[in-house]
Amino acid sequence: MLRMKYVGCTILSLSLWGGPLSAQTRTGRPSPGSVVVVRSGGCQLTEGMIQQDLQYAQIVAGADFSPSEVAAIRAEDMAQFEKEPAQQTQAYQSEATLLKRRPPDILSGKRGWLDLSFIRYWHWQGVAQSPEWLRHAQDNVARSTILKYNPVLVNSGGMLVTQRDIDSQFDSDALVAQAAGLAPPTQAEKAQFITSLPSRFTSMSKEEKQRLTGAELRLANFDNVFKNSIKTRAAIIADIRRNVHSSRDVSREARQLEWDTGPLEKYGQSYQSELTGAILGANRTRGIQTQMKGKYPTNNGIH
Repeated sequence: MLRMKYVGCTILSLSLWGGPLSAQTRTGRPSPGSVVVVRSGGCQLTEGMIQQDLQYAQIVAGADFSPSEVAAIRAEDMAQFEKEPAQQTQAYQSEATLLKRRPPDILSGKRGWLDLSFIRYWHWQGVAQSPEWLRHAQDNVARSTILKYNPVLVNSGGMLVTQRDIDSQFDSDALVAQAAGLAPPTQAEKAQFITSLPSRFTSMSKEEKQRLTGAELRLANFDNVFKNSIKTRAAIIADIRRNVHSSRDVSREARQLEWDTGPLEKYGQSYQSELTGAILGANRTRGIQTQMKGKYPTNNGIH
């Protein structure tokens, strides 16, 4: 079950996306993350668990917390663990499962924007199904801090829209507008959209609602394909210039391109082919360089 009461994670390392926490360092001493902070009911809360809790909360909020906010959440974690150790231990483990839904990038070994947006998406999907999380948010430091940076704008019918969702949809529109040579949406337009959204949400189609709740995922994927390709990017720009003639066309084209850059769609497949070609080319280059070094070795510093 998704951890709705308090955010946290125990399995990942103190470094946000490293390997499992080790009980000892290479010197044989306990690692900082394995230091026990609280013992209660036969369970242990470690420094690594607290650090992961803080990191997860900041991922969900999409912001870095201030030192005072970090201290407050840390104190809350310790107090709650003392009160309900078994429940909190299980909750930390559930949160770790959520964090493992998306593996690191196979090339860099690091988490990218798309991976972090998946974590946020699944977190808020869980919150939408758990009214208790929002109902008691102001009584919980971690939740109230998350909502300070990423407030919930709509929570209706099992669907939830945050500020980050709206920002993402407007950023996607801005990306298309820029490629079309048009002015991006204004802050006034975004403010108007946010103000009218609660009253309009129930009358929106299911597809429109889903686009909003998954707006950051869609933008992260679109942005990745658009900015990390050459041939595919050129094709997308040509598509935009062919279909966008005024600001009225921008949102429609942005929603279409978010779909078309999906992994199984035309631009998503084009990007993957381009990426594969680049990797193969780089591997061939490295192979040739290795062969050349073997054929013509250096003089190893002998003059």
